[in-house]
Amino acid sequence: MEQKPRERNGRTGRTARTRRKAPACPPIGALMRYGERTVRVVAEASGRRVIIESVNEDGRAFRSTVKWLSLSALGDQFF
Repeated sequence: MEQKPRERNGRTGRTARTRRKAPACPPIGALMRYGERTVRVVAEASGRRVIIESVNEDGRAFRSTVKWLSLSALGDQFF
């Protein structure tokens, strides 16, 4: 019996897989959207989270920790 080499469909093993790029942490000081609120990124925290600062209805600034994926870029319009 003569063995034929196996065809690989153009792939070269594990290195041919395409990987998704990991989301990058937003830059410190960036203005972003968190739900309905416009927030400022204050610092990077652990576990793909950032500390944001926003202003509530009373005008008080407060900070909270949220995941990177929950933030989105501001649109064309600021308010």
